[in-house]
Amino acid sequence: MTLTKTEKTIGMVLAFLLLLLTFSGSWYFFAQLKVSLLQWAMLNACSPSSLVYLLCFLLFIWKKKAVLLPLALLPMYYFGTMGMFTFGWSGANIFAQMSHIVMTLNILWVIYLFVKNANYQAFAKGLLWSILLFVPYIAYVMYYCRIHAEDVSKLLQMN
Repeated sequence: MTLTKTEKTIGMVLAFLLLLLTFSGSWYFFAQLKVSLLQWAMLNACSPSSLVYLLCFLLFIWKKKAVLLPLALLPMYYFGTMGMFTFGWSGANIFAQMSHIVMTLNILWVIYLFVKNANYQAFAKGLLWSILLFVPYIAYVMYYCRIHAEDVSKLLQMN
């Protein structure tokens, strides 16, 4: 799949914004909240999902393999797009919502490319791999947050 200069530029800008927000959010969890790597991966699930997308994006730009682009769409949709409806829109949540919006814009950019190029086979393969790889991760995040609900609530000041 080839990209026009405009499409590539938009993709690069969206990826760069996602990278900045991912690093900022990760810094908050590690430096301010002092969480472990496991806690970060469970409580800030947007960041690992975004990092996988960014890696796939870079590999797509380098190798030109379209199947890589949709690989992280499922967790980005689940934690990013759906996060816009589960987090509040005030206070400290505004930062999280900015990340959710940028994740969603990256998803829409990927979908646009596949529809424009009618490359549905690569899109379907990428989504299938996304399901196979990330449904267990999503399930474990949900399980972890349920069994550590009190700690999660305290850490994220949700009480």
